[in-house]
Amino acid sequence: MQKSKLLAVFATASTLAASVSAVPVAQAATQYSSTHIYLNGQDVTNPVHTAALDPSSGQETTFMPIFYAMQVLKQLGIQSSWDSHTWSLTVPSSMTPNMSSPSNSPNQMVIAINGTVVQTAPKVVAVDPASNQQTTFIPIFYLSQVLDRLGVTSTWDGTNWRLTKTTPETQTAMASAMWNVFNATTWDVNTHPTMAQSGVDPTNAPATAGDVATWLADWAGKAKGVTGTFGSAKGQWIPYNLKYEASSDPYTWANVNGLYQGTGVTSASSVITPGEVNQIVSNLQWWLTGDHVINGVSHLHVPFYSNYGMWLTETGGQGVGNGISEGNYQSYLADETRYYDEITAKVQGTTIDLTLPNTTNSTSNMAWDVVDGQWEYGGWQSQDNRGGKTIQVPNAGAVGMFINSATLNPNMYLEGFQIGYLNVNGVPMFFKSEDAGVGQHFSLN
Repeated sequence: MQKSKLLAVFATASTLAASVSAVPVAQAATQYSSTHIYLNGQDVTNPVHTAALDPSSGQETTFMPIFYAMQVLKQLGIQSSWDSHTWSLTVPSSMTPNMSSPSNSPNQMVIAINGTVVQTAPKVVAVDPASNQQTTFIPIFYLSQVLDRLGVTSTWDGTNWRLTKTTPETQTAMASAMWNVFNATTWDVNTHPTMAQSGVDPTNAPATAGDVATWLADWAGKAKGVTGTFGSAKGQWIPYNLKYEASSDPYTWANVNGLYQGTGVTSASSVITPGEVNQIVSNLQWWLTGDHVINGVSHLHVPFYSNYGMWLTETGGQGVGNGISEGNYQSYLADETRYYDEITAKVQGTTIDLTLPNTTNSTSNMAWDVVDGQWEYGGWQSQDNRGGKTIQVPNAGAVGMFINSATLNPNMYLEGFQIGYLNVNGVPMFFKSEDAGVGQHFSLN
């Protein structure tokens, strides 16, 4: 095709696009290049691509015919239709797409998944040399963003577009991995409920981050709890319940406690891949034991204990306490959990190097108080109680140190954690911590 004719085609395309949207249109280059599209390592189709200016970034980007993208998606079980403005994708039930809000880009076209718009993008209308027909060219960059929502990763090197679809972990496999951890855990577990006893009935459908969090909460409701120490529930066994924790939403609660650290999880609907299972299991073990050791350094975690006692004291549950809102209670608890989970400890002979994160900018106005016998760092009246340093705690005596946190906000009564670490023959039991604030007490059993 002559250069003048090709330019005329793109000029026509620009006029058509402008009638759909008032935003600037992508301006195509005059040269086509060959393309190879690979799906899980197999070369499945070879269309052309062209370069054009992306109005949103002002940078040149690569466009390819939508027809070939539709054919590749069909091989993934994704059906689609195109009406010159909306590309509608219908995904199979085996996929759990990320349906968060679309990113901003020129709205010449939109891409929808199961009826929900998830992406806007520029487009170019030009002649496809293979068919000699006008067709819509779409930018690979924006298409990749949509595929990422469906668990399809892609790379582009200027010629080859390589797509990889990882088979998601099934609910059955993910739940089994979690119960293996539960069944091997003995510290502060009241019972070891089965999946059925916990009300968990996994299938071969893909496991999501929301599934994992919900199963964990269901297990904890049967396996953990605390005996009431005051109020009308004194002496009663109070099962673990998210009502007393950093969030009543399972995913938010699990996310606050670092269950998805090191994974690609971004929401409750994120599908768990086989490569993420080990990381989630490791994070679960860290949470259940309160400690994991990396290169001789202990990374602490707020113990997996019920915060019923703290909730009762602060929210005024059952007619006692300070009467703060549950919203503030959960917000402060979430903030302090995140800071506490950044603490590291390393035994250095007769001292413990304890690194405390800086809480100066904490939303809960949080302060530290570390006590070991007569030795103390921080405290609620101290001028130096915000951490941001490594302190040397004496490693002496059988009692061991307590790490306390609290908010200094006036509407709270020193709400926070009071977590102790028993010292046995000079070795702090970081994996058997107590939470004195909720009535937990040391035991070597």
